[in-house]
Amino acid sequence: MESIGINLLWLEPGVVGGSENYTLSLLRAVHDLDPLDLELVVYGPRSILDHHPDIGHRFEFVVAPNLPAKRLGRVAAEHTWLSRHTGRHNLMHYAGGVLPKGAPAQSILTILDLQPLDMPQNFGRMKRSWLGQMIPRSVDDAKLITVPSMFTAQRLEELLGVPQEVIRVVPFGVRAASTVQTPIGEKPVVLYPAIAYAHKRHCDLIDAFVKVRAAVPDARLVLTGGPGPLTDTVQEQIVSCGLGEFVEITGWVSEPEMQEWYSNAAVLAFPSEYEGFGLPVLEAMNHSTPVVVADAGSLPEIAGPAATVVPVRDPDALARAIVGILINGEKAASMAVDGAAWASRFTWRRAGEALISAYRDALV
Repeated sequence: MESIGINLLWLEPGVVGGSENYTLSLLRAVHDLDPLDLELVVYGPRSILDHHPDIGHRFEFVVAPNLPAKRLGRVAAEHTWLSRHTGRHNLMHYAGGVLPKGAPAQSILTILDLQPLDMPQNFGRMKRSWLGQMIPRSVDDAKLITVPSMFTAQRLEELLGVPQEVIRVVPFGVRAASTVQTPIGEKPVVLYPAIAYAHKRHCDLIDAFVKVRAAVPDARLVLTGGPGPLTDTVQEQIVSCGLGEFVEITGWVSEPEMQEWYSNAAVLAFPSEYEGFGLPVLEAMNHSTPVVVADAGSLPEIAGPAATVVPVRDPDALARAIVGILINGEKAASMAVDGAAWASRFTWRRAGEALISAYRDALV
């Protein structure tokens, strides 16, 4: 049996965003598939067990020492504490986007996106400098790299010259929708689940929503997601556009609540200009909710033929697409059916199989 170590020292529950769901859901899928030739050992902070106790039941989980000073503490632990354990494994999987210096030659690396290289202006000076050095070096040192989309695979090749033969696409998955779909048009809610970062382009959606309300006066806009660097700016724009009573900013919501929003929305609008995958698009489709996405990053790839795709940074086109769905029940119903069928192609079982295949390839 081959032993694989999984480095999750970087995973701070509730802080690292979609990478938390992606990584832990993949590990659960691998466990459920029960590959007899592989044994996984997970290394991470105790907070993972506090928030996801099932991970400790599924795998041998080695609790890391307390990590002071955030990233500096984690980096130090990877170079000292973790490095003392890597010799017992045939392969190490670094799921946080970078490899520590001195990582074993038999290492597999997961990169969700290359936004630090594609859009460095969205990062602070220190983080931009650190990632600008660490990502290229990590890519060079890894034996195999997993990514969630062909878009990220192509950016690896274009930006860093990574040959496609050392890249494996391991997509996100969705689970069967557990809530009841509200009839389309009963509640004309336009939903955007995203933290207010610059690349999410909340500004475009708010400008578009002014025009949406002119055509559909009872429409509401719901923005979910924890606080971000542009949250105050978004709130100011909402007020300045006279939309205060028509826009709801929920802040962070629980997973069951989020599933209800997906189910009850009339449209999911996703105007982001950069995504390595874009899971909310599939989650909405999985709940038979029509989707509008920007023609940027991985979104056209992930949304496939089931969504309406509009030019990025184009509020007018975004508004027309949303209104077209809200006022045309036949079109909305057709998109709901097509979206659910498309989303059914993305399962965590399929993703787990892809990761197991990547492990076996890296072990050869």
